[in-house]
Amino acid sequence: MTVGERIKYYRNERRITQAKLAELTGIHPVTIRKYETDKTTPKSPQIKRIAEVLGVSPFAIAGDDNIIRLETKGDLIGLLIMLCKNDVIMINGERAEDGVLKPETVTITINPLISHLFSAVMADMKIDAESIEYAFKNDKDFNELLLWEKSVYEYKKIAAEIGGSQDKALLEALRQVEEYKELMEMKLMHSNVLLDRSKGLSVKIPPDYKNY
Repeated sequence: MTVGERIKYYRNERRITQAKLAELTGIHPVTIRKYETDKTTPKSPQIKRIAEVLGVSPFAIAGDDNIIRLETKGDLIGLLIMLCKNDVIMINGERAEDGVLKPETVTITINPLISHLFSAVMADMKIDAESIEYAFKNDKDFNELLLWEKSVYEYKKIAAEIGGSQDKALLEALRQVEEYKELMEMKLMHSNVLLDRSKGLSVKIPPDYKNY
């Protein structure tokens, strides 16, 4: 979805008119219309004002734009989705019968292309990032992220099965899966629940690690 389509989606979710959004953000109504029809693209300050009024993370509107805020669950999920989509981090685990990764098996690893830039130090032992897996401490907070991961997995699977087929029915099915995936991303980034900073990620170190 484009930035304009995202603004329109969340505005409709809030059930407010373009005129009301303009009033609440201080942005001219004509400009709001241009944003939603993609005739012009809002800059970072305008995106932040619109996001605040609509009650969403700037990530939810800007997509992969470099607007980073880490205050709410929506912010965090948006950041994780962006990192996953750009292959900075990878979510791994064992899949259940419904295709969703089992929370107790889920780990996150850093892309090998950049993992050499990171290391961990425990006492006098230095451990390379390639040997570390990050596991969620509070699985229930990220069950929705795993549902998103499932939608990505299914999209890639269907796309691979279709291959270069020009069958209109198959292509339409793939388009619908992609649309569902995008809508799920937007809903996940809609959460305004403040982050509990007492919780985070734990680190798993292989028991046979000896490179120290």
